[in-house]
Amino acid sequence: MEHNNKFPVAFQEQVLNLAGNLLPLSAARFWLINPKINLKGCVFYNIDNQTEEIYQNTYSTMDPMHPNRFEGTEIAVVCSDTIMSEREWRQSLFYREFMGPRHYDHNADMFFRKAGKIIAVLSLLRDDQIGPFRESELNLLRQLQPFTEYALNSIYVPQRFSEREYIAGKYALTERELDVVEIIMSGVETKALARELNLSLATAKTHLQHIFRKVGVHSTKELIANLFRELSH
Repeated sequence: MEHNNKFPVAFQEQVLNLAGNLLPLSAARFWLINPKINLKGCVFYNIDNQTEEIYQNTYSTMDPMHPNRFEGTEIAVVCSDTIMSEREWRQSLFYREFMGPRHYDHNADMFFRKAGKIIAVLSLLRDDQIGPFRESELNLLRQLQPFTEYALNSIYVPQRFSEREYIAGKYALTERELDVVEIIMSGVETKALARELNLSLATAKTHLQHIFRKVGVHSTKELIANLFRELSH
């Protein structure tokens, strides 16, 4: 089975470049919900991997703009400057401990869906020197969202399911086990995995043990290395 390792990363990079050409930004990230198995879930501009790991493992559940909060809606673009008052935003634990110290003072997120479910997020960040997102800029993002969502579904979704089918067929993994594999391959810890899938920590560990046995490995590190090797051929 052949795998094109340029996608969806190349697509994500192009979207980040487009956003950066349209709007002044301090930083940006394009992250995939349940990322394609053989690729990391995020592409960054002015954000380091350690910051992303801290967010995923410690602060994602505090994020008032986390996509889980917008499931079941048709909202395409949200902004920290409009979902709450500036005072509430600045006093939130999420801002005081994570966003503020990194000068992520203003945040606009664009959601992309497949069959009504959010599958990816483009997160655009600004410091106070650039200032808040204006309504005209948010409208521009709303206009950009439908085409980007269409292109994402044309590139990312078919390949993601191709990867899932390949791994499921080879190792007889269940749908839930495939969900676990996709998330653990994006580099999150077991506690964050449990939160993402709304599982108890014990249940998440049980799923991992079943996966280890089926794939023939003994640790998360070995699992990731094994699957990366499988899918890079």
